[in-house]
Amino acid sequence: MASIRKRVKKDGSSSFMVVWRDPKIRKQQGITVDSAHEAETLKRLLDANGQSFEIAQQALLDNRAKIPTVGEVIQEHIDLLIRPSSGTVKTYQTMLDLHVKKVIGHVPVDKLDYRLIAYWVKSMMAKGRSPKTIKNVHGLISASMNTAEMLGYITRNPCRGVQLPSVEKAEDEMMFLTHAEFGLIMEGMGERYRDFTNFLVMTGTRFGEATALTVADIDLLGKPATARINKAWKRDGQNQFYIGPTKTGAGKRTIGLNPGLVDLLIPLVAGRLGGDLLFTTPKGERIVHKLYWHHYWMPAVKAAQERGLRKNPRIHDLRHTHASWLIQAGVPIFTISRRLGHASTRTTEGVYGHLMPEALQAGADATERSVAAFMR
Repeated sequence: MASIRKRVKKDGSSSFMVVWRDPKIRKQQGITVDSAHEAETLKRLLDANGQSFEIAQQALLDNRAKIPTVGEVIQEHIDLLIRPSSGTVKTYQTMLDLHVKKVIGHVPVDKLDYRLIAYWVKSMMAKGRSPKTIKNVHGLISASMNTAEMLGYITRNPCRGVQLPSVEKAEDEMMFLTHAEFGLIMEGMGERYRDFTNFLVMTGTRFGEATALTVADIDLLGKPATARINKAWKRDGQNQFYIGPTKTGAGKRTIGLNPGLVDLLIPLVAGRLGGDLLFTTPKGERIVHKLYWHHYWMPAVKAAQERGLRKNPRIHDLRHTHASWLIQAGVPIFTISRRLGHASTRTTEGVYGHLMPEALQAGADATERSVAAFMR
């Protein structure tokens, strides 16, 4: 049986050596290829042809001359990705295996058209898949078809123009808290995580960004005091957490800290090493989202609901709440976009545009002018 040995290069990329025993000279042979998909294909051909490299090589050349299937193209697209984390690769692989292979994975890529993509969408809906899941998997298929177009397998991406189910809900998924509502939650928040929770709502940082902050990232002597956001917790292919880059390149940013937050942070940085995590558990470890949510966030929310809170906010809604407070205060959209780490102001406008006071007032004024004639 042939085997595959993965090797990590100095630049972080991987190569794959296929090893087998030649039946003629009875010695071990090996050849290195760039992708896991190509290595698996060669291994399969060697095992199917008595470990004869000549036969396997010819079969490989014949196979390359054939038009690949949709599943093969998506697999090749995943293998060719340059900068994804191992967690992202695992997610894409799961999408391919669960949602594509058994439906349209066998279709030759040059036969994939609008009808088949529409059929795939309907099959996903029939299985009860959420609009968001359909959108995400369709995004992977479309990106793979762009790759197929660049590799010359097809002349046009068949995913263009395909209608997807709406991801909008009857009620807004985002939730915004007033200052009073946030205060109700903080009344029930455990003392250990009060400063951390205040940091989330006062900076709008993502949970994975805030929990990855180190003491060295905080500058309380600057004017203004700042927090440098340049990393976040990520999950690898084995579901283990590690420190990696922010969600996007624009996610690397410096956030100004208000005086009230500075007062909360002074005890957290005093006398500590720069490499220490700023926010930790009582044991000095990383704050785990699930545990914080279960043991602190939800008990605080439930206690607030008993005192009159009518909302059921998520932890991430603190980020939305922060943005809504800035908008209500008249902070320019560009400033808000940079503070949140959005790639462009279009993202910020798309998410929070409906809260802009100027737009709300303009709509109200226009309505008043249009009805003034018959209201007199």
